[in-house]
Amino acid sequence: MDVQKAGMARLFLAAPDLRGSAWMMQSPAFRKLCEAYEHACLRRDLLRCSALKDEGALLRSETECKSLEAAAIAYIRKQRQLSGLA
Repeated sequence: MDVQKAGMARLFLAAPDLRGSAWMMQSPAFRKLCEAYEHACLRRDLLRCSALKDEGALLRSETECKSLEAAAIAYIRKQRQLSGLA
């Protein structure tokens, strides 16, 4: 699975109501958000599993993931609204 699809899969796990939005993969902006989200989640997961805990870095990483997730969800909802699918 490529990075964009992995990010999209994580996003749809986090927001199941958006699962019917796979058509968004046609959007370069959405694909970029999915890629950034996947990279952020991978960094967060590494920090969570690290033997040497860096709580500050983990907190920043969690915040970044939540921010990217919220941005992607807002983007999908906005595109649905603009296209009349909402």
